[in-house]
Amino acid sequence: MPEDIRELILDLPLVDTPDRPEGTIVIRRTDVPEERRQDADEFVISNGGMIGEKPLLEVIGGKTPAGGGASETFYAVPIAALVAQ
Repeated sequence: MPEDIRELILDLPLVDTPDRPEGTIVIRRTDVPEERRQDADEFVISNGGMIGEKPLLEVIGGKTPAGGGASETFYAVPIAALVAQ
């Protein structure tokens, strides 16, 4: 299972974010097929990664407009976890 989930993650589009943790790549959790998300969650956490949320709408000036509280879930995956052993 680790090899195929690793390959699946490597095929996903990266999210360009200035605040990603050093030494990681960031991908959207929704880009992982739903039937594989549990496997991806376990892979990311067991390899020292993180699962987190970020607001979909960020406003300069620090105020989020009404209805702007929605968020999206992301994986921060350590690059080292994706290198085949």
